[in-house]
Amino acid sequence: MHWLQTAWPLLRDIVLTGLGVWIIFTQVEAASPDAALLVVALGCIAPAARSAVATILSAPGSSLESPHPQEEQPSEHSPSSDGGTVEQREG
Repeated sequence: MHWLQTAWPLLRDIVLTGLGVWIIFTQVEAASPDAALLVVALGCIAPAARSAVATILSAPGSSLESPHPQEEQPSEHSPSSDGGTVEQREG
């Protein structure tokens, strides 16, 4: 079954996607498009789209969180060198 693991990306990315795109183009040009064929076309394109999205999301640096923690905003009172607090003047 090693050949199947090698052939699946080729089938998914070229054959199924190409078939799905071809069906969509033929339905766009049709006088009355068939909704069932459009669903089949989207089903043909879905595995390649899922694989592409998974690859993009697993790439380094693509996390949703910020890579740098946000810096703390200075408060109204900042500590002074003598241990007390010094108020910052607004103006």
